[in-house]
Amino acid sequence: MTTNKLHPVFSPADLATLVRAVRISLGMTQSEAAAFCGVSAPFLCGLEAGKSTAQLGLVMKVCNDLGIRLLAELPDPGLDITQAPRRKPRSGAKS
Repeated sequence: MTTNKLHPVFSPADLATLVRAVRISLGMTQSEAAAFCGVSAPFLCGLEAGKSTAQLGLVMKVCNDLGIRLLAELPDPGLDITQAPRRKPRSGAKS
Protein backbone atom coordinates (compact mmCIF):
# COMPACT_ATOMS: atom_id res chain seq x y z
CA MET A 1 0.00 0.00 0.00
CA THR A 2 1.35 3.43 -0.96
CA THR A 3 0.96 6.31 1.44
CA ASN A 4 0.98 9.92 0.32
CA LYS A 5 3.63 12.09 1.89
CA LEU A 6 2.89 15.68 2.83
CA HIS A 7 5.61 18.20 2.02
CA PRO A 8 5.48 21.76 3.31
CA VAL A 9 5.69 24.45 0.66
CA PHE A 10 6.94 27.79 1.94
CA SER A 11 8.43 29.18 -1.24
CA PRO A 12 8.39 28.89 -5.03
CA ALA A 13 11.64 26.91 -4.70
CA ASP A 14 9.91 24.35 -2.46
CA LEU A 15 7.15 23.84 -5.02
CA ALA A 16 9.70 23.73 -7.83
CA THR A 17 11.49 20.85 -6.13
CA LEU A 18 8.24 18.89 -5.80
CA VAL A 19 7.17 19.48 -9.41
CA ARG A 20 10.57 18.43 -10.73
CA ALA A 21 10.72 15.32 -8.53
CA VAL A 22 7.24 14.20 -9.60
CA ARG A 23 7.97 14.85 -13.28
CA ILE A 24 11.16 12.81 -13.10
CA SER A 25 9.42 10.01 -11.19
CA LEU A 26 6.86 9.87 -14.02
CA GLY A 27 9.73 9.42 -16.50
CA MET A 28 8.94 12.62 -18.39
CA THR A 29 11.27 15.19 -19.86
CA GLN A 30 10.38 18.85 -19.35
CA SER A 31 9.12 19.01 -22.94
CA GLU A 32 6.96 15.91 -22.50
CA ALA A 33 5.52 17.13 -19.21
CA ALA A 34 4.84 20.58 -20.63
CA ALA A 35 2.94 19.05 -23.57
CA PHE A 36 1.06 16.71 -21.22
CA CYS A 37 0.04 19.65 -19.00
CA GLY A 38 -0.75 21.98 -21.89
CA VAL A 39 1.85 24.61 -20.97
CA SER A 40 4.97 25.78 -22.77
CA ALA A 41 8.34 24.19 -22.08
CA PRO A 42 9.78 27.59 -21.00
CA PHE A 43 6.93 27.98 -18.49
CA LEU A 44 7.61 24.55 -16.96
CA CYS A 45 11.35 25.27 -16.94
CA GLY A 46 10.70 28.52 -15.05
CA LEU A 47 8.36 26.78 -12.62
CA GLU A 48 10.97 24.12 -11.90
CA ALA A 49 13.56 26.86 -11.43
CA GLY A 50 11.41 28.42 -8.69
CA LYS A 51 10.33 31.47 -10.67
CA SER A 52 8.28 33.53 -8.21
CA THR A 53 6.24 35.31 -10.88
CA ALA A 54 4.78 32.18 -12.51
CA GLN A 55 1.08 32.52 -13.29
CA LEU A 56 -0.86 30.91 -10.43
CA GLY A 57 -3.55 29.37 -12.62
CA LEU A 58 -0.96 27.60 -14.75
CA VAL A 59 1.01 26.50 -11.68
CA MET A 60 -2.14 24.91 -10.29
CA LYS A 61 -2.88 23.27 -13.66
CA VAL A 62 0.58 21.70 -13.79
CA CYS A 63 0.26 20.46 -10.21
CA ASN A 64 -3.17 18.98 -10.86
CA ASP A 65 -2.10 17.35 -14.13
CA LEU A 66 0.97 15.78 -12.49
CA GLY A 67 -1.11 14.52 -9.56
CA ILE A 68 0.17 17.00 -6.97
CA ARG A 69 -2.62 18.00 -4.58
CA LEU A 70 -2.29 21.44 -3.04
CA LEU A 71 -3.81 21.78 0.43
CA ALA A 72 -4.02 24.82 2.69
CA GLU A 73 -3.69 24.59 6.46
CA LEU A 74 -5.74 27.38 8.01
CA PRO A 75 -4.51 29.19 11.13
CA ASP A 76 -7.89 28.72 12.84
CA PRO A 77 -9.29 25.17 12.46
CA GLY A 78 -12.76 26.47 13.35
CA LEU A 79 -12.78 29.06 10.57
CA ASP A 80 -15.89 28.75 8.40
CA ILE A 81 -14.68 29.71 4.93
CA THR A 82 -18.22 29.45 3.55
CA GLN A 83 -18.97 32.70 5.38
CA ALA A 84 -16.30 34.68 3.50
CA PRO A 85 -17.91 36.91 0.87
CA ARG A 86 -16.87 36.21 -2.70
CA ARG A 87 -15.19 39.03 -4.55
CA LYS A 88 -17.12 40.49 -7.41
CA PRO A 89 -15.33 40.26 -10.77
CA ARG A 90 -13.89 43.51 -12.05
CA SER A 91 -15.65 45.17 -14.92
CA GLY A 92 -14.44 43.56 -18.15
CA ALA A 93 -12.77 40.66 -16.36
CA LYS A 94 -13.36 37.10 -17.51
CA SER A 95 -15.26 34.95 -15.03
